[in-house]
Amino acid sequence: MTMPSTTWMGLVLKFLATTDSMNFLKKTAANSSPIVIFGASVIGKIILDSLEILNVQPACFCDNDIQKQRDLFNGYEVIPFEKLCADYSDAFIIIAAGRYFDEIQRQLLNAGFENIFCDIDVLSCINFKKTEYSKLQKITWHLAKSGKLSEILDLPGDSLHIPRLNVVLTSRCTLRCEHCSSLIPHYKKQYDFDTLSIIASLDKIFTCTNLIYHVELLGGELFLDKDFPRIAEHLINTGKILHIDVITNGTIVPPDSMLEILKHDNVGVVIDDYGELSKKTETLSNSLQRLGIDFRVNKHWAWADLGGFDSRNLSEKQLAKMFARCNFNSCTELLDGKLHRCPRSSHGTETGLVPEYSEDFIDINKFSPNNKSLKEKLRSFFYDKKFIRACNHCNGNTSDSLTLTPAEQQTQR
Repeated sequence: MTMPSTTWMGLVLKFLATTDSMNFLKKTAANSSPIVIFGASVIGKIILDSLEILNVQPACFCDNDIQKQRDLFNGYEVIPFEKLCADYSDAFIIIAAGRYFDEIQRQLLNAGFENIFCDIDVLSCINFKKTEYSKLQKITWHLAKSGKLSEILDLPGDSLHIPRLNVVLTSRCTLRCEHCSSLIPHYKKQYDFDTLSIIASLDKIFTCTNLIYHVELLGGELFLDKDFPRIAEHLINTGKILHIDVITNGTIVPPDSMLEILKHDNVGVVIDDYGELSKKTETLSNSLQRLGIDFRVNKHWAWADLGGFDSRNLSEKQLAKMFARCNFNSCTELLDGKLHRCPRSSHGTETGLVPEYSEDFIDINKFSPNNKSLKEKLRSFFYDKKFIRACNHCNGNTSDSLTLTPAEQQTQR
């Protein structure tokens, strides 16, 4: 199975090529040193779940984000880097940081740490053939993203897999973030996208697709759309999606009757916590916990500065370089029946801020159900595309992007 390259995966492979620490389990078994996961994030949770499968327990998490150091992460203390150096100088460190892998690796090496690992090191120690699938299920989508899905599932050679699919339900939102990557404040009129149209577009994609690793349901603010349970249920019932995340900003608590459909092994709620703006994070968390719904709170410390919409006049070679480095290049998004490779392309085209480049998206509406040509169109769209023209109207979201304070609100204009 050919996997699309991503920036963070490239960094991991580069690291693995220069380290002799491939057999993580043997080294930790022969050493009494503690294990610390660096990065209290979604990848950190994946590593924690993977260690649980291996019957290995970390001592704690470490994170450079001061906000994360104030709370427990999945029951574990999150320590600052200074405490890591002072109290865990002999620790085995597993980096769980996505786009910041290179930066944290240098930070650790400069501090004298020698035993540095990544998520692939841990995953490589799991004997998938001898592990019950029920134990693997909660990390399946990450196994797929890491190219290890074929080790636990028997997959046809002509399978079409979609690594990630964002499904936009509404452009309505409770916040007006100045630098929103979905450009919500730029909509002249905010509205819910037609539910039947969304389901029809999804069904056409499902007909051509064997697996979708990761789906995100989002807005705007998703919980403003009262039809979100219907779409979530439809996605769950396909049996083709490994994991579904429902994204909210912690400003709304839907009634239990709407939330109950999210109580499913393959579904999680992600609460993007913007401090005082996310006034109902705690109340929503309590509701989800009471209902037995998996959730995590994602505290943002910075957003990438994507810049304005004027053309950068980049050559195709420059566009390809930017696209390869951009963290949004895997954020494929279905918006109003059109499939784009990133939110800048989808929302930029929808609002008219980015020109409508026909080669940048697939208009699913134009295909009849069971159209055989759609499968090859999708395959090329996900695996062969080297860049999109919308990159010419964006600075890109890369490891060296300028950063902005998250969720700064627009003033009245």
